[in-house]
Formats: sequence, C-alpha cells, structure tokens
Amino acid sequence: MMISYMLDGAGYLICNREFLSEDIADFEFTPRPEFPGHFKVHNVATELDCITMFFEHIQRVRPNVIVTYNGDTFDWPFIEARAAHYGLSMSEEIAFSRQKATPGPGRDGSAGEYLSRPAVHIDCLCWVKRDSYLPVGARGLKAVAKAKLRYDPIEVDPEAMCRMAREAPRELANYSVSDAVATYYLYMKYVHPFVFALCTILPLNPDDVLRKGSGTLCEALLMVQAYAANVVFPHKQSANGESGPAGLIPGGSSASCRFTEDGKLIDSETYVGGHVEALEAGVFRADIPVRFRLVPAALEALRNDVRRCLKKTLQTEVGAEDEEALESLIPNANFDKVKTMFFLLWLKVCTYNSLKLEYNTIQYNTI
Repeated sequence: MMISYMLDGAGYLICNREFLSEDIADFEFTPRPEFPGHFKVHNVATELDCITMFFEHIQRVRPNVIVTYNGDTFDWPFIEARAAHYGLSMSEEIAFSRQKATPGPGRDGSAGEYLSRPAVHIDCLCWVKRDSYLPVGARGLKAVAKAKLRYDPIEVDPEAMCRMAREAPRELANYSVSDAVATYYLYMKYVHPFVFALCTILPLNPDDVLRKGSGTLCEALLMVQAYAANVVFPHKQSANGESGPAGLIPGGSSASCRFTEDGKLIDSETYVGGHVEALEAGVFRADIPVRFRLVPAALEALRNDVRRCLKKTLQTEVGAEDEEALESLIPNANFDKVKTMFFLLWLKVCTYNSLKLEYNTIQYNTI
C-alpha cells in the first residue's frame, strides 16, 4: 500500500493508488523540532511500480547502511515475497538476502538475518533487545519512540487501514511516515554512535556487533587485548566439535559429530529454558592478595615438553590430522622462536622461589 523511508534526513513516500482514493501531495511530519521530517511523495499506479521505484532508488543512491525496525522478521521478508510475486528477485535487485540460521532446539531454521555484501543492515530491534534496558513488553517501535525520543507516535488500528485508505488517505500517510521518522532518529541518536564506536575496538563488522550477545562481544575484546599482549588464546569451539579454520588443511576432517556415552548423536549442546540471574548493574572492585608458589621441577618438565604441546595445540586449532600437514604450514623456525621465548621466560620465573602478587579484581556485570 505504501513504502516510507528516510535518506540522510530527507523523507520519501511511495503510494500505491490501487488502494488510495486520491493522490497525496508532499507534506511535513515533524513530531518534535529536533526531529524534522519533510516527505516527497510519489503516487504510482500499481504495487509492482511501488516496489520497482523503491528498488531503483536504492540502486541509484547506493546506501552504505540500511536501517529497519524488526526488518529481519517483517519488512524484508514481506518485500521479498511481494517482489517474488511479480517475478523480481530482491537479492538480484538490491543484493539483500536471508542468511538462514542454524536449526536446533528453540530455533527456526527458516529464520535468519537479511544481510548484504555492499551494505550494512541495522535492525534497531536487536539494539533495543540487548542494550536499551527497556522491559520485554515495551519493545515495539511506538513504545520505544515514546521512551527514547520523548514523543507520542501516531497509533492506528490495523483493521482500519483499508478503510482509511479510501476515506482518509492523508491520515494514513501520516501514520506510514511516522514509523520511518521514529526508526531514523532512533538510529541516529542511539544505535549509530553505539554500534560503530564498538566497531573501533572489536574485530567485528557492524552486523555482528549489533547481533552478537554481550558475552561474545566481551570475548572478542579479550581476544584483541590478548593479541596485543602476545598471549595465546584458543579458538572458540564450534557446534560440530571443531575449532579454528579447519578448511586450511586439504582433505582435513570437516564433518566430525559428537555422540553421547551410549552412542546417540548430539544434535545440539544448547539448552532451552535457562535464565541468568539479574545482578546489580555497576562496577565492583576488591584488592585480593594472592600468594603463588612456583615449583621449578614442574616448570622444567613443561620446558622440555613445549614442542610437543605446541604441535598438539596447533593441530587442533587448524584441523591438521598429522604433523606433516602441520609442518607444511608452519616453518620449524617459528617453533624454535617460540621455544626460545619460553626458555627465557622459564629462566626468569625460576629465579623466584615464591611470589606474592596483589591482583586488582574488577567485575563487569554488563559490557
């Protein structure tokens, strides 16, 4: 019936005259002085013309970021289905397509995010769920606009929309653009600075920063700090039992499965119905004295076994089945360099009989 959107502060409304009783002229929708909305209206004859004009505008301006609210579940699937009805492929027209989620308990295998190589898709609902601190029952766009943007959005009964298209098309146009205004300014005021600021410290693209959980983001930040401090950290274990880039090894195992003790295949190791106890938000600090007593004999055993430990760990990380495949990827000089570094560290540590260290322990309850 209508497609409304904003581009760099300018509003656009495409109206399908098959449903509306009259043409809509250009108008302004400004709920607050700091949220201006000047809309240019295009009245087209059919739904196909409406979708085609929308796709052509995206092709012409080539946006770097496309923002929706619940677009992964509603907007993109609806546009994709209506375009397919007329023989248009949304992935070929604007390069957006669904990346299906991994099926499993509590997850719909047909669901997924709509992503694109040339542009970022920011679904503001993901930010609202993870970072807005709004209660579960107040995460609709209207409730979020009222809480975060401080104005009352236009409400329309869904069952009255078709009647309004015939009797009050201008009021329906105001309702349509109100969602575009709320989504645009919610993104510009809250989501954009938050997501792209995190992208400067995390080794993730904006799509992942937006959609990953806070625990995964914390792990990514720890990996960055570990790399800067020259600390070795293992790859995160994947669901199929592997870790690391198994595809590095030609002919390597890439389909390992896990089984229970009685031989039953484990489809997923996740669980449904768990919850995390809500903690008090804030930063809590305590200085805890910890005494470490080091045993030189144990350190010497580790020093003598360092090459075997390195090879075993690297075989697991890259998916190598034998030492020959591993040595074809990593020169022996690299092993010798790491052994030398470990030996120097061993000499330094063995000079201490006992260490008493003061650790500043800080607990972050939220990222």
